[in-house]
Amino acid sequence: MIASVFVGTSLDGFIARPNGAFDFLPADGGEPHGFEEFLASVDAIVMGRNTFEIVLPLQTVALWRQAHSRPE
Repeated sequence: MIASVFVGTSLDGFIARPNGAFDFLPADGGEPHGFEEFLASVDAIVMGRNTFEIVLPLQTVALWRQAHSRPE
């Protein structure tokens, strides 16, 4: 098993603003930064609830969920 980590941090080492917001992340993904390639290379994603609720509406995550959902 291989474990991979993808973390976006600011230059000062933080993952979110002091209030917990990720409002600096553009909803359309912004410039290419390798996240789509990372998602294409993994079978599962582990993240906290707050992060999940923030990234859920992002287009890239929605496409990953569609590609990896189980048929009913």
